Amino acid sequence: MEFLVKVNDRFYEISELVTKVTYTDKLNDGCSKLEFSYINDDLIIENGSAVRFKYNNTNIFNGIVFKVSRDDKSEINITAYDQLRYCKAKDTIVANKDTIATLVNKMCNYFNLRKGTVENTGYKLATSVQSDKTWLDIIYTAISDTLISKGKKYVLRDEFGLITLRNLENLKTNLILGDKRLCYGYSYEKSIDDEFYNQIKIYIKGDDSNSSQMVDAKDDFSIKKYGLLQYFEAVDKDTNSAQAKSKADMLLKLYNREYETLNLECLGDASIRAGSSFYVYIKDIDISKRLIVKQVTHTFLPNHTMKLEVVI
Repeated sequence: MEFLVKVNDRFYEISELVTKVTYTDKLNDGCSKLEFSYINDDLIIENGSAVRFKYNNTNIFNGIVFKVSRDDKSEINITAYDQLRYCKAKDTIVANKDTIATLVNKMCNYFNLRKGTVENTGYKLATSVQSDKTWLDIIYTAISDTLISKGKKYVLRDEFGLITLRNLENLKTNLILGDKRLCYGYSYEKSIDDEFYNQIKIYIKGDDSNSSQMVDAKDDFSIKKYGLLQYFEAVDKDTNSAQAKSKADMLLKLYNREYETLNLECLGDASIRAGSSFYVYIKDIDISKRLIVKQVTHTFLPNHTMKLEVVI
């Protein structure tokens, strides 16, 4: 384990002082977080201090301290976030023939963030003026719109101090988890309570009622089985009926299925982050497929374990 902190322009290696370390990462849901405790040895880590953490020669975290707490004991507790923490700032942002990649480039330039691999999605977003929204919200909306239009999933994340945009297809690992394979506990849920729709309606707003139109897509078998669960969205008149129909069909494909969530408790693998995928085999719930990590929390001391939430 390598644990460096920068205080007063000087780096200190504090691995021997650290007593607890957890790292949490979520898929397109804000910055990653490193929480650790260390024994006070006359080294006072302050807000704004830089933190770099490696485990078994794997880069885990490179970020900035945002919280420092202590009590009457000798331990000091630290919370640090990666660069995406700064992108929670609200602003008014004009998207004009942008892709996710160009929005990420604009964000990094505005906040003076270091940038890594930013993959080109090849999909231009609709022109819009986004007001009173965070940069992260705008980019996550762009990721969602690209998924609906192109069926491709992307993740925005900080990779050891570099902001990146990755296609999830490029984040596959060879890891296998499940029965007798590093996993020692799981919980599983199947639901139609959230994110489930078997009828999609897209309303194209015209200048008046005569020029407006409704486009839909539905699954009669699903409606008979579960009841009518409808998704409705209004779009402006710049959207033609063919585009609206294509969007309705894609939304039905995405949402007309039971929402399954699987939580795993496993031995740790430092390469696993939100957006990573691996193969899962659990006979009891009849799962044998590659799954994507929605959230992961690594605990490194005294032993390396991880808790995973994956969406099936």
